[in-house]
Amino acid sequence: MLGLRFSPIGLSIRTLNAFGVLSFLALSSMVLVGAAPEEPKWSAKQKKHWSYVAPTRPSPPEVKDRGWVRNPIDRFILAGMEEMGVSPAPEAERRALIRRLTFDLTGLPPTPSEVDAFVNDKAVDAYERVVDRLLESKPYGERWSRMWLDLARFAESDGYKSDKTRPLAWRYRDWVIKALNDDMPYNTFVAQQIAGDEIAPTDPNAFVATGFNRNYPFEDNNMVKGLNQQLMLEDLTDTTASVFMGMTIGCARCHNHKYDPISQKDYFRFKAIFAASTPKDDASLGAPMEQAFHASIEAEHQVRLNVIKKAISSIEQPYVSVLLKDKLAKLPKDVREAFATTPVERSAFQEDLLKKYATQMAVAPKTMESAMKPADRRVWTELGGEIRDLVKQKPEGPPMASGMTDSDPKGMPIHLLVKGNYKNPDEVIPPGFPSIFAEILPPFEDHPNGTTSGRRQALAEWLTRPDHPLTARVMVNRLWQNHFGRGIVPTPSDYGIQGTEPSHPELFDWLATEFIAKGWGMKAMHRLMVTSATYRQSSTASSKTIEMDPENALFSRMFRRRLEGEAVRDALLAVSGTLDSRIGGPSVFPDLPPGLETRGGWIRSASEQDRNRRSIYVFVRRNLKYPLFDAFDSPDTNTTCAERNVTVNAPQALMLLNSDLVLDQARAFAGRLLSSTKDRNDLGNVVETAYQLSLGRSPQPEERKRGVAFLQNQPAILSERAADPKTLDLPSPMPEGYGPAQGAALVDYCHVILNLNEFVFVD
Repeated sequence: MLGLRFSPIGLSIRTLNAFGVLSFLALSSMVLVGAAPEEPKWSAKQKKHWSYVAPTRPSPPEVKDRGWVRNPIDRFILAGMEEMGVSPAPEAERRALIRRLTFDLTGLPPTPSEVDAFVNDKAVDAYERVVDRLLESKPYGERWSRMWLDLARFAESDGYKSDKTRPLAWRYRDWVIKALNDDMPYNTFVAQQIAGDEIAPTDPNAFVATGFNRNYPFEDNNMVKGLNQQLMLEDLTDTTASVFMGMTIGCARCHNHKYDPISQKDYFRFKAIFAASTPKDDASLGAPMEQAFHASIEAEHQVRLNVIKKAISSIEQPYVSVLLKDKLAKLPKDVREAFATTPVERSAFQEDLLKKYATQMAVAPKTMESAMKPADRRVWTELGGEIRDLVKQKPEGPPMASGMTDSDPKGMPIHLLVKGNYKNPDEVIPPGFPSIFAEILPPFEDHPNGTTSGRRQALAEWLTRPDHPLTARVMVNRLWQNHFGRGIVPTPSDYGIQGTEPSHPELFDWLATEFIAKGWGMKAMHRLMVTSATYRQSSTASSKTIEMDPENALFSRMFRRRLEGEAVRDALLAVSGTLDSRIGGPSVFPDLPPGLETRGGWIRSASEQDRNRRSIYVFVRRNLKYPLFDAFDSPDTNTTCAERNVTVNAPQALMLLNSDLVLDQARAFAGRLLSSTKDRNDLGNVVETAYQLSLGRSPQPEERKRGVAFLQNQPAILSERAADPKTLDLPSPMPEGYGPAQGAALVDYCHVILNLNEFVFVD
């Protein structure tokens, strides 16, 4: 190569004409394949972009309508509205407010008693006490872990073609729930997920936290040597930068970023931080003495097992060679060589190779037995019995966990890859931080400890510095986005040139500095946001406000929000009285619709109690989404998701109307109404209770009238249709003395209520 170091993009039209199109394409190929781009120098304008300058704490502005203000957030918001001549929406009605707040903080509907208690509480701090109660409740962690698990691309299978199950992935989910419920400071929350094994090597829970990066998708069938490692490192690099810094650093994998001050070398510097990273799926959570005791027993057991396995393999190998002669001839040379090597002499690489080709080289036991000589068959059968007995005797050790650690203190060298192609390496790049931060934050300095590289710990310390310009901003914006329907920065994982600038920059910086001043406490930020007058606004605004602020960029009213699929399912279970509220543990497998392929490892949970657990505990398989969640826009778990799509479409309505899940909950809802209504023959009372349980309010007079009329007329219609009363959908449980047609009519009514827009939307 000529060592050319210019970009063909910079060639003029005149040059193109002189070269001709074909010559230009040839030169483009030569330059891009053979050379890495030069390291750019950042301009003063790039360095001063708001996202690369540490936030400074502004004073809340003065406003005219001081009586509207409840905390400093409101002064920033109201100042913007007053400047534009817009008035805030009135405060939401109390029943709407507690429904909004309860769904927002716990993902569940409020109970009728909770609604009534708040509506009738005249104390000046009644609302604040509800906020505190909800923040201290266990469902809070379950609700807000959903946001974080979307960011962490959490799943319990590998994805790709084989989509192998990850049986211990749920421990990371439980760690997130507990960390949020315990109000773990966000700087600790970040640090443990990036480098828990390095920061607290003797704390098993800190290792579980590293499951954040163990969530990368993995192609188990990938036979291209070295590619899986590259894909893993790229995922760790891209996800970490996106989630914690709001940087689209992945755009610089193949070339210097087209818009943001991120060079290709910056990308590989950041990638080099993870160079030694490797998954560990057999970490013991037991105490050190327990681990040591079990390790010695396990080692002895494994030695005995290996001896028998090798003896069996030695007997089988000559027969397998004959039985698989034709198949072996078609396999790659290195596989044939590994197979021909005796078990005692095989390298670890050869053993892995044979595991990958195990299916192609499998011989049915009966075929093997038929081919053996009598003497070999007798020994082979005896050894097989010993194996089975030994497997049954395997000692049960302490609980295990999956996570990430380092393979060694140095890790593989990270080369800059020309055009991002792992087959075209260029110079070795040392670990480091993006160069745009060089003048405002300290340089990279690792802390090798003899076991791990210390690089991830260095990254965690750098990210959680109080003067880091992005970490606190990114998180307060995520909290704001999930409370108010849109972030102050509407592009929550892109703070670059192509992202959207903050709608309220002074408020944004005030929140970021307040977050740090309050010890990085997430519950404190939740409380600050939801106790503001801004949050307590109605979702209904005046026509003038809508005309002046049509996109609600000023937050002049509350966004009406559609529940995500998980909250829809949880609300169905809660209203019907079937929700199981146990916290944590292995994931569960609810029923799938008839005809849906279940061979992908979805084995229905035997216990109905398990099947009715909260949605956060439903097994997450990358290649088989739970249908209700899929219909309601659950994200692709192969990559980080900062903001879910929100659609309103026919499949959602059809799912709520026809799903067995919804019909089952309608039956249970009807049963709950019959058992909780004082006089079930008083249809007006039944309608009242149904609305209180499902929507947190009383029915309007017209709603009550229509409900009573339906319950009066529907039994006759059902009796005409049903030759056999047993074919009717009946309440569960069905009380004695209640007619089948009458019960089926109530189920139909409950089914209608669960299909109301109001049931799946929050004002």
